[in-house]
Amino acid sequence: ITDTNRSIATLAITTLLKTGAESSIDRLMKQIASFVSEISDEFKIVVVQAISSLCAKFPKKHGIMLNFLSGMLRDEGGLDYKASIADAIIAVIEENPEAKENGLAHLCEFIEDCEHTSLAVKILHLLGQEGPRTSNPSRYIRFIYNRVLLECATVRAAAVSALARFGALCDDLLPNVLVLLSRCQMDSDDEVRDRATYFRAILEQHEASLNSQYILNGIQVSLSSLEKALHSYTL
Repeated sequence: ITDTNRSIATLAITTLLKTGAESSIDRLMKQIASFVSEISDEFKIVVVQAISSLCAKFPKKHGIMLNFLSGMLRDEGGLDYKASIADAIIAVIEENPEAKENGLAHLCEFIEDCEHTSLAVKILHLLGQEGPRTSNPSRYIRFIYNRVLLECATVRAAAVSALARFGALCDDLLPNVLVLLSRCQMDSDDEVRDRATYFRAILEQHEASLNSQYILNGIQVSLSSLEKALHSYTL
C-alpha cells in the first residue's frame, strides 16, 4: 500500500479489506486512514465500496467502520465521493439494526454542513423513514428543522416531508411537529408552504388511516395518467 503508483496501492488496500479477518479490522482502518488522504476521489470511492462490503461481512465491527466512514464524510471531496460514503452508511443501517442509530447520528452531523442538495434531500428522506422507529425519535427533530432554517427551498421542502412522518408515527411528538409545520407555512417558497399546509391539515385530523394514506405511503397515482391530465388541463 506504500507503492507510488496509486492504482496499485488502491488495489492492495481493497484486497486487504476483502480478504482480512475480523480481528485485523482495527489495524486495517488505521492503515487506511493515512492512505486515503493521498488519493483522488475516484480511488477513494473504490476504498469506500470495499469498506461497505466489509461492514456486511463483519456486522459486529460496524462501530469502527461507521466512525471511519463518518470521518471520510467530513473530508474534502466531490458529490460522487460523498454520495458513495452516504450510500455505504445507509446500506449498513438497512442491513444491521444494531447500527441504525449510530449511522443516523453520523448522517445527522453530516447534513449540518452538507453542500450537496441532492445528498441532503436523500438523507432527510432516510431520517423520515427510519427516525420515527428509533428509541428516541425526538433527537432527530432538531437536525431536520435546522434544514428548514438554513437551507435552500428544495432541502427545506424535503425537511417538511420528513417532519410530517414523525408527526404521523410519534403521537408524543405530534404537538411539536404541528407547531413547526405552522412556522413552515410562512416560508418564502410556495412548495415549502404547500407541503406544510397539506401535512398539517392531515395531521390535525388525528386519523391513522389518513396519515397512512397521505403521508406514510403517499398518493398512489399513475404518472402517465397524471401527465396526460395535466397536459389536457393546459390546452
